[in-house]
Amino acid sequence: MLNEVIYDANVHLKDEQSINYPKNADAITIEFDEKILELSLSNLIHNAVKYSVEGTIVDIKVVEKVSFIEILIIDQGIGIPEHEQRFVFDRYFRAENVLLNPGTGIGLNIVKNHLKNLGGNITFQSKENEGSTFAITIPTSK
Repeated sequence: MLNEVIYDANVHLKDEQSINYPKNADAITIEFDEKILELSLSNLIHNAVKYSVEGTIVDIKVVEKVSFIEILIIDQGIGIPEHEQRFVFDRYFRAENVLLNPGTGIGLNIVKNHLKNLGGNITFQSKENEGSTFAITIPTSK
């Protein structure tokens, strides 16, 4: 499923932009609602591509822990201004540095609520003009 999401995102890549596929992803089995996971990853990867400039890399990592799996989407994009970070998951919120880019401001809100309803979570770290890392945490049945 991750292959499909990355394949779809490749259509939106800018010049010299690329997505690094996690080498260990194929070996990990996740028992989670596939549609929710696909929607979540698609939103985060598309955002990473959209808010990063030409020639940058979107890095995807999958980390297997004892009771959960963490999927990281790391970009080298414009980042989120620190004073606006607390609003990122609010419905219709758009940071001041992305207002000229098309968008509705509902994607991250939908992702967070769907993941939460299924026992998952999403967090992020961001620095303006350096990039963002979004982390999806999915519980495992171990």
